[in-house]
Amino acid sequence: MIHYETIYIASPDADERKLVEINDKISELIKNHKGKVDTWDDWGNRILGYTIGGHESGHYVRVEYQTETSAVREIERSLQLRDDVLKQLTIRIEKEK
Repeated sequence: MIHYETIYIASPDADERKLVEINDKISELIKNHKGKVDTWDDWGNRILGYTIGGHESGHYVRVEYQTETSAVREIERSLQLRDDVLKQLTIRIEKEK
C-alpha cells in the first residue's frame, strides 16, 4: 500500500453534518480500494492566504491514509465535484523503512 495525505478546505459555511458527510465519503472510497485511514486532523476554520470563491476563510481537514492509486483519483474527483469544498491537495508520503 502507498501512503497519501489529503488536505481539503471546506466552505466556512459548511456545518458539522456536511463535514461528516465529506469525511464518510473519503473513508468509504479508501475502504472500497482495500486501504485504511491512519489519521484524521480537523484544523478548524482558518483565514485563507487569498480569497477563494468569495470566501476569506475555510475549514481545513487533513487525512493520512494507505491505499491504491486508483482510490486517490476517486477521492480527488469526489472532492472536486462538491460545491462545499473550495480546494483540495493530495500528496504521496514516502515512509522510512
